[in-house]
Amino acid sequence: MSVTAALVRPPVDVLHKFSKPVECLALGYLAAGLRARRHEAVLIDGMLYDWSAQKTAEEIIRSKPDIVGFTVVLNHFPEQVEQISLLLRKSGFSGPIVVGGHAVSFYPDRILASTPVVDAVVCGEGELVIADIADAIANGADWTTTAGVVTRGGNGIVRRGVQRVTDIELLGNPARDLTQAVIDNDGLAAMSTSRGCYARCNFCSIPRFYGLERGGKGLASGDWLGRPADSMAAEVLDLHERFGLLELLIVDDEFFGGSEVGFDRAVEFGDRLSQAGAPVGLTISFRAENARESVLTRLMEGGLQHCFIGLESGVDEDLKLYGKGQSADQNAQAVRLVKKLGLSFQPGFMMFHYDSSIRQLRRNMDFLRSIGECKPVTVNSAVDPHFGAPITRVMNRAGVVDDHGTRMTMRYRDPRVHTVRRVAELAADAFREYMNIIATLQSAITYEWRRVVPGRDPEVARALDAFESTVNDKFVRIVDESLDLVERDPEMPADEMMTWARERTDQVRAELRLPQSLLLMLLQRREGEPRYWTQRELIDARR
Repeated sequence: MSVTAALVRPPVDVLHKFSKPVECLALGYLAAGLRARRHEAVLIDGMLYDWSAQKTAEEIIRSKPDIVGFTVVLNHFPEQVEQISLLLRKSGFSGPIVVGGHAVSFYPDRILASTPVVDAVVCGEGELVIADIADAIANGADWTTTAGVVTRGGNGIVRRGVQRVTDIELLGNPARDLTQAVIDNDGLAAMSTSRGCYARCNFCSIPRFYGLERGGKGLASGDWLGRPADSMAAEVLDLHERFGLLELLIVDDEFFGGSEVGFDRAVEFGDRLSQAGAPVGLTISFRAENARESVLTRLMEGGLQHCFIGLESGVDEDLKLYGKGQSADQNAQAVRLVKKLGLSFQPGFMMFHYDSSIRQLRRNMDFLRSIGECKPVTVNSAVDPHFGAPITRVMNRAGVVDDHGTRMTMRYRDPRVHTVRRVAELAADAFREYMNIIATLQSAITYEWRRVVPGRDPEVARALDAFESTVNDKFVRIVDESLDLVERDPEMPADEMMTWARERTDQVRAELRLPQSLLLMLLQRREGEPRYWTQRELIDARR
């Protein structure tokens, strides 16, 4: 006997139109695990389609499931899960409703206490767990005794040991039911080539997630596990063959794994794709100390176009607080290398932390300018208290965490820093309008990773780059000026500062009207009506 599982990524509130949906590999891997056991799986992605809770519930009901599993991709527990679950119960669905995901694995008791409509939380990797639950239901057994499941019991919360997948190659490839829809909705198709991270940054819960099977050892860390290069290359080429795919996000938290085995794997992966004609543009994430020119060059020959590097700070004291194990100079060297190679680049950065000083903020601004990344979005960044991250314990001891149950927020020790952060948020919000304009005209895949626009006039390209630089500088200057103000007048009331900041953002908008109009006139004269190229259009153009 088989059962049907509805696997759901709930809708979330999207900040702006270039927060593109990334293909949810969690749904694909869960579905593949269920199907390997001869069960049915229906993938329902409310985030991809930007559905309402009502629409998502209707799609779940239409699938006639025996079990509903939600995957949570946020650090907090989204209210949409409860909303959809209540609608399911109202419709008459009586089967198990379970929730899983990275962050929720660290606070299952809070979810079960605050959300009675949820029956269980799956902790750790879910592929084996969801298949075991389905087997139990199919056999009429008690599914709540499955390893990795946290449920309510007669005497409170009942926890069972977490299972870790020790050979990710045994999982096979994820189900690709939604890949075409991702492309058609101009989202990012995704692929996983490793799990875990060897580093021990204390603001990050990723290593601890893969160490959950080491129960009773606090925030234990798991190992980095990588797939072999031939399997990785085969999946890329299969996606290109089946979907015409031209852009692929490799979602690994640390692509190289920090070892020679990982570097050798990367080189072989690049060589295999190069031999196949490098048909797909790739993006990867890695730590600064893993930026090796010889390795990156081979990957570029295989299609690497864009990279994300977790710099986090340009101040050595901050990096020590974050447990990064690297220096600001190493960060700068890595950025210089990737830019020299011609890769597009996005920094992971945390400008603000609970104990930031005005001096540290200035040093971070200077660092970002030195690497050419002093931009409104980067400046408006902070370390947040995450469930499962060791630094959250430090922040709790410092008394700067506000605990709201299934989400947490942070306060700053220095009220002047808090005021500057509010100014940075205001500037970033005002910048978003221009970010969307630039991303449209640059046919951005992500904001930092841009497509090659067919027939782009070189003069237009230079004008676009100049306009983008001007926009960045003007909005960042507001944050610079706020630092000057709080230093000159430490007692300035926050409300007075925010009134000034709103006036300055209005002034910047006024200053940008003329250059924006001139840019659009140039674009129309040289290239016709401004347009945004989707991956779907580029795929069709190649056929």
